[in-house]
Amino acid sequence: MEIRNTTENRSVVERAFSVLGVFSGRDHSLSVSDISRLSGLPVATAHRMATKLVSLGGLERVEGSRYTIGLRLWELAAHAPRHRVLRAAAMSHMLRLHEKTKAMVNLSVREGAEGIWLESLGWGGPVCVAPMIVGDRFPLHTTASGNVLLAYASSEVQEDFLARALTRHTQGGPADPLVLRRIVGRVRRWGYAAGDFRTERRTFAVAAPLRDRGGAVVASLSVVTDLAGAGGPQCVGPLLATAVRISREIATAEGRDNSIPHHRAHAQKGFPIPLHTFEAVESAEESVVETAVEGGGETALMRHF
Repeated sequence: MEIRNTTENRSVVERAFSVLGVFSGRDHSLSVSDISRLSGLPVATAHRMATKLVSLGGLERVEGSRYTIGLRLWELAAHAPRHRVLRAAAMSHMLRLHEKTKAMVNLSVREGAEGIWLESLGWGGPVCVAPMIVGDRFPLHTTASGNVLLAYASSEVQEDFLARALTRHTQGGPADPLVLRRIVGRVRRWGYAAGDFRTERRTFAVAAPLRDRGGAVVASLSVVTDLAGAGGPQCVGPLLATAVRISREIATAEGRDNSIPHHRAHAQKGFPIPLHTFEAVESAEESVVETAVEGGGETALMRHF
């Protein structure tokens, strides 16, 4: 009897998440018929689950017969340590980076074989590019941010992605695993990724890794700007310097709060990074990258991507 109840409870949880999972930044208001079609649940089941989720605050009823994600879910998600720490460490630096470059600035993390946009600011300004919807997922091979997240994932994650993910997502990015392997290798050698296959040709995207105290890459910081304008490759130096500053803040926060989840570093073998190292890298990276950009090295690299 106890086993049957456990199975039933798990089934209810799975159905509830299947209902919640059909909502996105673009499909933010859905009818019961929409929920049923997108989740694969019978209409009656979708209606019953939606009604229960409304009573719990997971969904809200709007426009009479349509539903949106409820505020209670946002309230719970805001306490997720990974999002809370990253946002606290990154936001002020992201704002300053946007003010300096006039570019769209994005923060993303990897979840399995996909990336998730955690924050995006500066869209609607001089850069004519569609905004990254916070909470939306994207295939790792389609953006500069995703290339960074894939490049610093474990070899097991990379091989699994190359074996399976490219068969599901080929639009907007390189479909050839050999091409993607070369891109991943360049990202690890250069320390950043250039090129964004979701944006139009007139835009330039570059992304850099954000590291925790142990050296593991826990997120990606990216900028998208106008290639023909005053931005473009000149954003690389400020981006890398900002990424180092944010990494230093993440490391400091982890040193203060033992409840923050830690990630095993693949490159640094798990040894903590002294905070003064971030300061040295910050100064050196900005100088080296700005020199490379002035010499046209970044434009050549971008073509290879």
